[in-house]
Amino acid sequence: MYTNNNNSINYTKVFLVLSTLFFMWGLITVLNIALIDELRDVFKLSYEESLSVNLALYSTYFVVALPAGAIINKVGFRKGIIIGSGLASLGCFLFYPAAGSHSFYKLILALFVLGSGFTFLQVASNPYVALLGMRGKGAAKLSFVQAFNSMGAFLAPILAGGLFLSIAGIKPDSFSTMSPDELMHHKILFVQLPYILFGSIWFLLMLIVLLSELPKISLQDQQPLIRNNEAEPRKFIIQYPQVINGALTLFLYVGAEVSLAYYISMKSDELISYYWGLALLGRFIGAGLLFVATSPRKLMKFSGSLAIFLLVLYLIVNNDDHYLTAEGTYDPALYILVFVGLCNSIVWPTVFTMGIDGMGKYSMKASSVLVMSVFGGAVVPFIFINLLTEYSIISAFPILIIAYAFLIWFGSKGSVYEKKNNFY
Repeated sequence: MYTNNNNSINYTKVFLVLSTLFFMWGLITVLNIALIDELRDVFKLSYEESLSVNLALYSTYFVVALPAGAIINKVGFRKGIIIGSGLASLGCFLFYPAAGSHSFYKLILALFVLGSGFTFLQVASNPYVALLGMRGKGAAKLSFVQAFNSMGAFLAPILAGGLFLSIAGIKPDSFSTMSPDELMHHKILFVQLPYILFGSIWFLLMLIVLLSELPKISLQDQQPLIRNNEAEPRKFIIQYPQVINGALTLFLYVGAEVSLAYYISMKSDELISYYWGLALLGRFIGAGLLFVATSPRKLMKFSGSLAIFLLVLYLIVNNDDHYLTAEGTYDPALYILVFVGLCNSIVWPTVFTMGIDGMGKYSMKASSVLVMSVFGGAVVPFIFINLLTEYSIISAFPILIIAYAFLIWFGSKGSVYEKKNNFY
């Protein structure tokens, strides 16, 4: 109905290409968090300016999503993915001159171009995966492909702390043996080299998509689903509650996910990989559950409830009683927060798929609005970190609890509206 029915389509190759795209932007998004201290040193950033690094990347989604959706609606999903890959490649390459010149403004430009590429990829790839192939299994397919996004997020801190340090010539004793100028030179390489590598990979991916034959999906003739008492579909996105409610839910969720990543990173460099690793594991598990007809709404409600339980439990047991080990100090209560990564795993695939449910020819507009909500990854952490540093953990954590409460609400009521039929 949404795709061509050519039985010769090799869906394994199609999903391999798409999984690689998702893997790369998960890797680079979290790499920016992992490299934040080095970026602060290389570009001589103040605390406020370092927060703007995150703001520049995530705010791009808010600015570019609607224009990207309009362009993709005209040129198609495949060309939209090609544009996104090309912009991501260019953005990565721009990090080289930005770091070499220590220019904060060139850094922001590089992040904006990179974020624009990610926005095109998000707006095009998410609905493409959800609508490709079997109707009614969009959340399962998107959860499976999103698992590779989590795989990239899981590997980013490991690569930043090991492989890229070695390539840049920085060893554990470098801080005591190198002069300040030598250390700065190697830190610049530590920022430049990963992005040169990733820029090359993105360019190669762009060529792969350019030369591949991704199945065509046409939405232009698909009418949005209508209510029983309506004579014709509603004309404006704001009239579709599943889209607006889904965008609000994703805004808060992405903000909560990134806020927790920052918080865990501040407390332990080692545990952040487990946080992303559980998100990776959960997406594969979630994809399996959704393929065997587990209700996405029930899974959302369960995930939101478990996340709130873990957050409240952490607030109860956390007393800043850290343990001294050979590697340093750690807070055993942090393991509770690490398991929130498992709760996060199915949120984006399920909420996004429910958000575009039944949108027909308006699917690209709906996708754009939902992708705009990624801006929450800049806004919510900014508020969270300021409350945490200026006041206390008791002031900051309610924001996260509210975010997961919205997930429960979306699974219960926010995604439900009367219509003649739908995916679920």
